[in-house]
Amino acid sequence: MYSNIRWICENDKVESMVILKVESQFGITFPKDFVECITRNDGGYPKPDRFILNGNEEVFNNLLSFDEEDSGNIIESYNDVNDRLPKKIIPFAEDPFGNLICFDYSNNGQPNIVFWEHEKVFTNKKLAISYVCDTFTSLLLMLHEAKE
Repeated sequence: MYSNIRWICENDKVESMVILKVESQFGITFPKDFVECITRNDGGYPKPDRFILNGNEEVFNNLLSFDEEDSGNIIESYNDVNDRLPKKIIPFAEDPFGNLICFDYSNNGQPNIVFWEHEKVFTNKKLAISYVCDTFTSLLLMLHEAKE
């Protein structure tokens, strides 16, 4: 799947019970394509790792880990910023600068992918969120090498 992407520094495989536990804590169901990816690449760094958002090149640094022992795991990362996130926004990856790539469950269907900019949140919570694409697969297909 996604033969153009290599994952590096990934953790051990994530068991389905761990994913179900996290889903239960958030009160959501992760998209199937994300679950397939996270099962094998938990905490991994994709190569290539860049995507274009609003004309700017952004970085998909790494997937948040489902390992409770990892600092910055998905639950901890969510709890760290929950008071600054709009409702139904669940982070699953981060860039190297403190911003998060998230699922947006606010449309009550399959979640869209959004980018949360931590510096913009202090001005306006809603302006800190930018739509990226419709699915996790679409995000992976957007990834490319850094432009010089």
